Amino acid sequence: MVSIQNVLMAGFLIFITTTTLLLLHTYGHRDTGNVVSWKESRNGQTPDVHTIGSPDQTGRDTSTRGHASSDRICTNRHGDKRYRVSCDSDKVPPSALPQDATVFEFDKYPSDERLWPEIGNGHVATVVKGDSMFMNGLYNGKERDSHRARLPSTVAVSITSITPSNVTKKFVLDIGRGVYYERYNGDGFYVELRIYAHRVVTSVLAIELIIADTSGNRNGNITVTLNVNNGTASEDVTWTNVDDNGQITLKSGHTKEAEYDAMAPVTPVTVFSSNIPSSLSLPVGISKEDVVFFTSINVDKSKAIEGFNQAMELMANGTLYSSHVAAWRDVWEKGRVDVEGNLTLARINYACLYYLTSSLPLKEDPNWSFVGLSPGGLAHGSRGEDYNGHVFWDQSTWMFPPIMMLHADLGRTLVGTRLRTLKAAQILANTTGYRGARYPWESGFTGLETSPSVACGDLEQHITGDVSLAFRQYLQLTNDTDFLTQGRGLDAITNMAEFWASRVVKNTTTKLWEIRGVMPPDEYHYNVSNSVYTNTVAKLSLLTGVYATRMARQTPPGYWQDIADNMYIPFDDKLQYHPEFDTYKIGTVVKQADVVMLGFPLMAKLTQQVLKNDLTIYEKATPGGPAMTWGIFTINWLELGDKVKADSLFQRTILNVQKPFYIWTENADGSGAVNFHTGMGGYLQAMIFGYGGFRIEDTQLVFSPNLPPSTSRLSITGIDYGGNSVDLTVDAANMTITATSLAKPMTVTVFSLGVTDTLLLNQPRTYTRQRAALRITSK
Repeated sequence: MVSIQNVLMAGFLIFITTTTLLLLHTYGHRDTGNVVSWKESRNGQTPDVHTIGSPDQTGRDTSTRGHASSDRICTNRHGDKRYRVSCDSDKVPPSALPQDATVFEFDKYPSDERLWPEIGNGHVATVVKGDSMFMNGLYNGKERDSHRARLPSTVAVSITSITPSNVTKKFVLDIGRGVYYERYNGDGFYVELRIYAHRVVTSVLAIELIIADTSGNRNGNITVTLNVNNGTASEDVTWTNVDDNGQITLKSGHTKEAEYDAMAPVTPVTVFSSNIPSSLSLPVGISKEDVVFFTSINVDKSKAIEGFNQAMELMANGTLYSSHVAAWRDVWEKGRVDVEGNLTLARINYACLYYLTSSLPLKEDPNWSFVGLSPGGLAHGSRGEDYNGHVFWDQSTWMFPPIMMLHADLGRTLVGTRLRTLKAAQILANTTGYRGARYPWESGFTGLETSPSVACGDLEQHITGDVSLAFRQYLQLTNDTDFLTQGRGLDAITNMAEFWASRVVKNTTTKLWEIRGVMPPDEYHYNVSNSVYTNTVAKLSLLTGVYATRMARQTPPGYWQDIADNMYIPFDDKLQYHPEFDTYKIGTVVKQADVVMLGFPLMAKLTQQVLKNDLTIYEKATPGGPAMTWGIFTINWLELGDKVKADSLFQRTILNVQKPFYIWTENADGSGAVNFHTGMGGYLQAMIFGYGGFRIEDTQLVFSPNLPPSTSRLSITGIDYGGNSVDLTVDAANMTITATSLAKPMTVTVFSLGVTDTLLLNQPRTYTRQRAALRITSK
């Protein structure tokens, strides 16, 4: 058993040494009453750490001697140990984003407790005030009962009282800095409670409680009482070791039930967390104190402990918060969508990107792979809630495209989640009687089918085409041949093509290939034949097999092209529209965007009249629909040049945004999954592919921008293409394209002018707003 005492002995030696050097540098003297020192107890107990001093039983600091009464003393504190720091150490680092659009500030809690914001970093996440914590890849439950394993929260802290009691308060989500905080202002003092998932030390959820005397003449303590919402004991984890030394608790165990025993056993987990007391005080003699608490979570006990100690080191050198904010600043500077003239849309843009990237790791952990994006993100998905934290088509079809456009490195992580489970997809294809790789409708840890709905799991096979389309978009945007030949990308793509080649059947009368017995994206109808969406995405998957094989300088099987060329795509010649499936009748209600996705994102070659007919018929047949549906309508109406119609349907998209923290719900009435990342992806696609007008093609990235409703400027920062990065800025008359990173030569072609210009680094090119394209050139 790993003892906390031994852990602290090892970890704090590094921590204390770092702090000592910092303080000697800061204060320029060697008065050991004012710097951190340590001594090792001979009996192997926790190092006896001495700093300014530890509070005595009265709560007074015992080591303020040696300082004039006018000196301001500011400290960081963990447990009962204090460390003197600069009084500017918690100065808030600058944000990359405009404050009015990214700092959501309110003076009362949201009326619906589901609408609290989440904090996360792709490894760990939680909903503020919620009683649960979740870790990437930690699932419990057998097969179709698989769900995110709930860990009782150790970070859901609330302030229940403050003495003196006459305070004003505000509750703030600062998405530019990636932090939730509460601020309480009193007469001559303030209290601030921060919580964030550290962006650098990714195993760590951090809490800071800052108590500050601003009067300079205080006579009594400032006392804060606290409560932690742990909720009930976890039904998902068996704890085999619990060690509590009074200040820190180490809990180790494992999930109770493996998803598929033959694929992977139960998953180990360690939670290493600071104990949070019921009250804390700022003693007389200390001007400001930042009391920190950490929770570090990992499947590897040593990594959980290591993360905790790394956070302690950052606290010691005064960079705990600033390093976190700097990492978020880097995310925002690399890619975002800005609008001017419409504060609501600006807030929605930033909130969508914040929540999506909060569920993504900034870099891959070589010891614990990222599993994927689920409809409710990493902070949701307990048993029976928010789709159980499973990965669906939502990742590939809705969330991947906008992420890939703005953050190609994160896009690579997402396609990597399907490479991780390629073997499982091959097993699923084989066990259901097909060749190649068939991805499950829902997946958790193992990559095998985990859908609670047998019908969806068995029939919603378009998911394999959706995954293939994401792979193709990745290749089109990056030309990453190493991904094909060294990263198993070609294996995945060709296996998906082979699945469809084994799935189709030939109609002996028409001589066309058909796909029978499926469920389309419109889940109201299932066990239907020739879903127009499924057949089209299967055709694209076969063509992607051809495309990728040739890109890798290999020869594809001829039958892939033959099947694709002769795939049956239902079409009504008389009415000039696409029936959703065989036997579909106009007016039959559908659940969500389905046929209308042929134009975008499937890029089928449709006449303007056919696209318009499809949009008109299926808008009438879709009375509700989840959030992402109306983004697709918006994009396609913009393709037709009807901005008035597009703007009106775009307004339906944002009905799913719930204030005060701009949380998304699956349905506009607030029902369904929370926080609905899929809807955010659909919305961002409306911004980037709709109003930005981008289209991903094999040899170019086309764009034809418009302004979103009630805006004066649209700026898309950090569009990643061919290893380069460009910014696009659009106003009512003009568009400006600027290359901010150039790994390869790139041109911009303006079609109506017949002009092709070479882009030079940081040298803007401005044109009247019209259709144009970026191209990578060889010289």
